[in-house]
Amino acid sequence: MPCARRSWLANLSVVAQLLNFGGLCYGGSPQPGQVRFPDRRQEHFIKALPEYHVVAPVRVDARGHFLSYDLHQPFTSRRRKRDLDGPEDRVYYRLSHQDKDLFFNLTVNQGFLSESYIVERRYGNLSHVTMVASSAPPCHLRGTVLQQGASIGRAALSSCHGLTGVFHLPHGDFFIEPVRKHPQAEGEHHPHIVYRRQRKEPACGLKGTVTKPPRWAEELALFYYCLIPT
Repeated sequence: MPCARRSWLANLSVVAQLLNFGGLCYGGSPQPGQVRFPDRRQEHFIKALPEYHVVAPVRVDARGHFLSYDLHQPFTSRRRKRDLDGPEDRVYYRLSHQDKDLFFNLTVNQGFLSESYIVERRYGNLSHVTMVASSAPPCHLRGTVLQQGASIGRAALSSCHGLTGVFHLPHGDFFIEPVRKHPQAEGEHHPHIVYRRQRKEPACGLKGTVTKPPRWAEELALFYYCLIPT
């Protein structure tokens, strides 16, 4: 099914931020130090990448001023369609990536999940099944990312447990994910990993491309690209 797309250039708040980009408060982005990977599977994957960057995202206001190291923004579970995209449904993040600040302007994607979806977990075989009706507030976001230097792109992230998702800039697609099992301390940032969506030339006469990220990341990218505005 083709993706339903709409022009994000019609969003006046994004245009306003482009005009006021020079007024954003850069300089305050925390710089992560050396990071350990407590999760061995993540460590194995990340260190096999040709390149990755450790970043320290923070939650900010509409002008880029620091608000919190806590990345989860509580949202109202359900709102009427005509009330969407209000101030209560918007969140902003900032991080420094490759010596340039990225400013994320995101709104909650209320239609991402059904109102009464059920999570089914299986352990071992069919006799070990748990089914839980979800009552958690929405935490799936979509919107734009503004790069220092006035480059703008698209983003679709989850803030359920740190920031996980994909964002697109003119020079490539990037994945972001938190360092798993990292000890959390109040008043300190949670380090995240940003890496480019890698593609290699096919080998041995195979057609198509071979992607470097894991399957979940590729599926996330393809699915989110149907949801993020263009």
